Amino acid sequence: MEEQRKLAFDFARDTTKQLITLSTAIIALTVTFAKDFLGTPDDCGRTLVVISWLGFLISVIFGVWTLLALTGTLEPEGGKADISIRGKNVTIPSLLQIISFLIGLGFTVWFGVRAA
Repeated sequence: MEEQRKLAFDFARDTTKQLITLSTAIIALTVTFAKDFLGTPDDCGRTLVVISWLGFLISVIFGVWTLLALTGTLEPEGGKADISIRGKNVTIPSLLQIISFLIGLGFTVWFGVRAA
């Protein structure tokens, strides 16, 4: 495989892993420290936090799907195929991961602004 294509797979993998790491870290931090620095949220605040957690959790799921798709693209079943990160098997879960991450981040920021 040519060097540029290898780099494309490396960057796609690294970006996916970074979003997975950020999502799990934000969930862990908000679960662990929310009561310490924000107190007890009201029903609306609780709803915002739960939606943000769901967004991050869904982002992690789509991230794992993306990593599996990248692996499957590198070693296709049944012979030789076009090796690219631009196939729908990679771009769809990757796009869904990014969207769900941004949704989770948006609701986290909304919760933080509202609670401040």
